[in-house]
Amino acid sequence: MQLLYKGQYHKRFTKLFPVLKAKKITELCFGDTIIANYCKQNKIEWTGYDVNLPFIKTAQKANLNAICGDVLKIESFAKADICLIIGSLYHFHNSLEALISKMFNCAPVIILSEPIKNLTQSKGIIGKLAKGSSDINGLNQNFRFNEQTLMEKLKILSLTLNFKIEIIEKFNKDIIIRLSK
Repeated sequence: MQLLYKGQYHKRFTKLFPVLKAKKITELCFGDTIIANYCKQNKIEWTGYDVNLPFIKTAQKANLNAICGDVLKIESFAKADICLIIGSLYHFHNSLEALISKMFNCAPVIILSEPIKNLTQSKGIIGKLAKGSSDINGLNQNFRFNEQTLMEKLKILSLTLNFKIEIIEKFNKDIIIRLSK
């Protein structure tokens, strides 16, 4: 991931820290534990969900509240002030309404950080590396949002699920968005 982000991988997380003003955060598809460690250092209660067992084991060894499971199959998430998903929304593009609805059942605020410029569409070695890094449990994940497709989808869902959309920041390849009831 450091290669794909040209050495700026951690910056995508530090950009989120100012918007994580909460007592409890639930993070979906947490991957590494950067946000969890930030929460721990700032006395924020953190619960993370991920389908990847090595991520779960690493988090649990660090005494973090990590739960293994497919977020679409989990009935409900731990109640929180903020529900967060970073760089994984594209996995759920066909189930976005169900996922966002479940996230709002968990918290009144959702923070999305999603790549909107993607190397997976590139040709050559960079494209292959990017595609390989985003496959989950051997499933080919070629769909990606760009800014237009992500915002169009969210605007449609905002009418159905009755939420507000606020773009917090665009930087590098990512966009940070706050959804609130």
